[in-house]
Amino acid sequence: MTDVKAAAELTNLPAKLLWRLCREGIICNPVADMDLRGLAMISDIWRKEWFLRMALTEFSQTRREELIQKPELTRVERYVLKCYLNAKEGERIQTRNIIALVEHYLNARVSAKQVHRIRAMAYEIRRGRRLEPQGD
Repeated sequence: MTDVKAAAELTNLPAKLLWRLCREGIICNPVADMDLRGLAMISDIWRKEWFLRMALTEFSQTRREELIQKPELTRVERYVLKCYLNAKEGERIQTRNIIALVEHYLNARVSAKQVHRIRAMAYEIRRGRRLEPQGD
């Protein structure tokens, strides 16, 4: 049995991926030997273009572009992003208005810092640049 962090180092897979597999119930923490063997197989194909191409063919062109451009976001963050992406050209949206909309429609809280991060993401998407996931 190996803990998730060590398993990530052994298999050369991102620790975030292994923690996600853990949350989804696919592997356990600590990682069982049998799961470690499976992770080793995944690591062999993880960054192979043929593998990625085959996996992405299951999605529509629009969805593939979304997957590439937008990092994984929470429900609230997706809502904020859509507010900015659906804004008319030149329309100004106040951070406090976004926070109020999230509280009203989603009954959730979002910080100004999160809104600013998502707003920057929306601007990059509108400019046609690809994004990498960013932490808070």
